[in-house]
Amino acid sequence: MTVKTKKLLSEMTEALYQKKAVLLTGNTGVGKTFLAKKISEQLSKSEYSCFPSSADQDVNVEIISCHNSVTYEDVVGGINAGTESGKMVFEYKDKILIETIFKAAADYKTKKGTKYVLIMDDLQRNDVSTLLGDAINAIGSEGNEARLNLNSGTVVEIPPNFYVIGTYNATETGAIAISGNLMSKFYVREILSDIEYITEDSETENAVYYDQVRSLVLNYLDMQYRLSTYDQNRYVLGHGYFSGDDVSLKIRYQLIPILKQYISEGILDSAAEESVRLLEAACIKKKTTWPKTPRKSSFSDYKNGMTVTRFITEDSTRQCSSVPIENLVGRIIDQKLLTDEQIKNAILFNKKVCYREMEVGGVTYLAMLIANNIQHNKIRRSGKSDGRCLYNGGTILVDDSEHYFTGGFHPKDYVKAACWENTDGYRLGESFGGNLVLFRIVWQYYQALIDAYSQYLKNNPSDNDKQKLLDYVKKEWDLFLSDFKKIEPKSVNKDGRADKDWKQEEAVYNQEANELVRKRIAQLSVLWSNPGDVITAEDGSEITLEGVDNEMSDSIYKEYKDAMETLGIKQMILQGPPGTSKTYSAKAFLKYMAHNCTDEELADLQIADYSDEDKYCAKLFKGKEEPEVAWDIVQFHPSYGYEDFIRGIKVSTKPGSDTILYETVNKVLGNIAELAKKHKKTKFFLIIDEINRANLATVFGELIYGLEYRTEPVATPYSVNNNNRISMPDNLYIIGTMNTADKSIGGIDYAIRRRFLFFEQLPDVKVIRDYKVESGAAQVELNAQASKLYENVEKIFEEDYLSPEYRKEDVQIGHTYFLVDSKDKLMKRFEYQIIPILKEYYKDGIISFDVSDATDGFNGFLNCIAGKINMTSQREVIEKIFSDLIA
Repeated sequence: MTVKTKKLLSEMTEALYQKKAVLLTGNTGVGKTFLAKKISEQLSKSEYSCFPSSADQDVNVEIISCHNSVTYEDVVGGINAGTESGKMVFEYKDKILIETIFKAAADYKTKKGTKYVLIMDDLQRNDVSTLLGDAINAIGSEGNEARLNLNSGTVVEIPPNFYVIGTYNATETGAIAISGNLMSKFYVREILSDIEYITEDSETENAVYYDQVRSLVLNYLDMQYRLSTYDQNRYVLGHGYFSGDDVSLKIRYQLIPILKQYISEGILDSAAEESVRLLEAACIKKKTTWPKTPRKSSFSDYKNGMTVTRFITEDSTRQCSSVPIENLVGRIIDQKLLTDEQIKNAILFNKKVCYREMEVGGVTYLAMLIANNIQHNKIRRSGKSDGRCLYNGGTILVDDSEHYFTGGFHPKDYVKAACWENTDGYRLGESFGGNLVLFRIVWQYYQALIDAYSQYLKNNPSDNDKQKLLDYVKKEWDLFLSDFKKIEPKSVNKDGRADKDWKQEEAVYNQEANELVRKRIAQLSVLWSNPGDVITAEDGSEITLEGVDNEMSDSIYKEYKDAMETLGIKQMILQGPPGTSKTYSAKAFLKYMAHNCTDEELADLQIADYSDEDKYCAKLFKGKEEPEVAWDIVQFHPSYGYEDFIRGIKVSTKPGSDTILYETVNKVLGNIAELAKKHKKTKFFLIIDEINRANLATVFGELIYGLEYRTEPVATPYSVNNNNRISMPDNLYIIGTMNTADKSIGGIDYAIRRRFLFFEQLPDVKVIRDYKVESGAAQVELNAQASKLYENVEKIFEEDYLSPEYRKEDVQIGHTYFLVDSKDKLMKRFEYQIIPILKEYYKDGIISFDVSDATDGFNGFLNCIAGKINMTSQREVIEKIFSDLIA
């Protein structure tokens, strides 16, 4: 605890002792609630005792979370609705304020030294004058015994050992002002953000980050918030965010989401985005890289251990040998710079590398660089069913299934412009030049790397190391393509010569050119280096070669787990636009936490019966040991309330009759919290789908406090089993999902945001390309069409079309809309899901553009969104536009 904090605590404890009521004001994250608790603890010192001779100097603390659904009846007293023996019972009850005063008064009369402190948290969320009503004079008696006459007829003596601490955040949206009369009853102390409350060393990482964020906010505040230094400081994020040893984690998963929210709400100018990106980059560099769980390779029985020398010389002259192709593929597999799925999509099952199809008995068989057993047997030379197999090269096992490489590689043939000019699917002939397929494999290898790095940088724009690597890869590819175009066999003079003679000479020249191609491929730094190797750029800088995997892999799930455990914040939210697999990823995280269990095993871990403590899930029904993980899921909506989520009155009928029974019960969170307390070895998870569709302050109620101060019981309006207290155990975790494009609901306020970690889920075309690729070439081709549609849809969220009030990351349609197993399904998704969503965006002003008369291509697509093309009567036009977009 720093000198400044100690001084503040001494000042506030003395003020509370004398005035009996203090009000701590300040922005989110300055530690108002934390200070209230610490001030209460300080009261236990003997110098603050009403009765120094008493051996008992304890402090009893009660907390009220003043969310907007709390009323006078919840705080002071009133008719309480409860249940008894299945019937509703209505009776007047004193509530927490009066109860606490009575307890304090009883101790004071017996000269017991216990002090009673009532913390009223987040007073800005409620009209305090209405909330307290005729009990308002209970606050601030300034050490004198006072008498409180309530309208109910109750007379309450306010003893000197009763204290009130309020917390108030005026910067919160919709904050309700406290009247001047009530304010005068408090000793008011504003807590401004100041890193000296955290550390006295300005050189610490915490202080450096604090100064950086503070400067960012003050430099980019919109003009309307620059009225005075006081107004500016209201938006400086509190020093509490910068406490602890893992400040970079807090910044990445709490502060950066808030700064982005500031930008979205216009508090910060949009020019702040670059500074936020740089801040995120600093956190990424700081982040620990966790090793991924080893996975079984998709490939076996291939040409491994490839060296440059072997690649140049092996089978360099033999006709119809697939060995050079196999060697190049083997090198790419061994390198592991591309993932297995990227190798399948970009090289083995990619029409752009090569393909061949053949119709047999009305069925078209299609194969790419490699063919499975069925394709191998059906696709023959000369298009005849009795011809020799076209795929007569060596073999490779892909996902334990045998595949055959195409043959026909002729080192004495050379194909020129077709290699680089044909950028669509390349259909193989009976034989092909030795340079052709090798070039197209290298081309797609580099393109896959460029796509992977580019997509990664869309999601992680501040990773400068990956940007340098992408620039290097692009430059090396451009240089290789330029050199490759210059490689041509020597010209042959055919005049007056027999065909046999000039063709033999041409074959020699072609073979020499093919050897040059292999030697040029052998010079590629990226291809022949391994992940972790250092590559030296032209400017002398060093670049570490590494791949990227944008999938939600074990690595990111471990990051979720470690971030929650390290920071002690056991609530997280997966946020992103529609269709980014948020709920899917929440369940995938649970599977990771359950040691990568299957879908069926995860289903057995879902809580099925809260009433049976010993057999609450299917795994226990089956007589197995207690699970390490158990979970449940609930979906929020605008009418969802406290009584649906925490506690409420259950209405049912007596079995066999129409008699109505009433019972006060725990609801979803109350139930899972009680279960977690009784099974401490199990980690319990509650997934809250669409968490921001409900009013969180109302739904969580007093448990907003419980999220931060775990295990501390807080009072609720309802009693279950004669206990009106509830607490959040340490082995209970909350995973929320949040649709950032949903503007029909309110955002999450900053006080609640402080109690959650936020992880972005962004659209990722790679998920589309990898979808069910194990199904074969037809699915790979469909994925390519779906990816093309995705890319066209993505254009609508670029600067030319997107309103400056919105961030692309918040509204762009996600990849799940494009995950299909048939072209017909993709068309239906386009027609009945994608276009309707974009129409809503257009109507709401999220996207805008000038319309034209086009009825095809991308402009026709825009006219569909604008409503110029009728989705019902102009079916042929819609189908043509769809075909254009996936071509």
